[in-house]
Amino acid sequence: MRTLTAEEKALSKAAKQRANKHLQAQRRDIDARIRKLKNAPDPEYPVSHHRSTAVLAAESEMLQDVKGDPVVLKLDGSSIILNYEMLRRLIRSLKNRQWNMSLDTSTGSPVLIITHHINLWGKDRGYIELYDLPSYQKELLTELPVIEIERN
Repeated sequence: MRTLTAEEKALSKAAKQRANKHLQAQRRDIDARIRKLKNAPDPEYPVSHHRSTAVLAAESEMLQDVKGDPVVLKLDGSSIILNYEMLRRLIRSLKNRQWNMSLDTSTGSPVLIITHHINLWGKDRGYIELYDLPSYQKELLTELPVIEIERN
């Protein structure tokens, strides 16, 4: 796996910063709504009031920032958006092993499958599945670098 060029890193970093700013603004808006609910006078229905603040808090927790170097990875005409830095570290950890990548899109959401083994006849083998980024992050990530993986 090759390293990202300076231009690709800059594109990825800019897209990540834009997405994280937007996510931070969304979390701030949710937190303001929670504070508004908590500062309201005694509610008529305290159980539903508590439940609505808990739902908003959970929604705020779910909006996590984008990490690493997000890229669009293309393999055999299909694409997946994932953290390239994490993928490179994973591939480096498979040293002294043969590995093969495939992209499965049959489930609707793309999944990168990496199968690895030491030799074809041994039992020391396995597979790793890497899933696409969450949809709320993918919607915000625009102008990402495209990395094409060619089969040998």
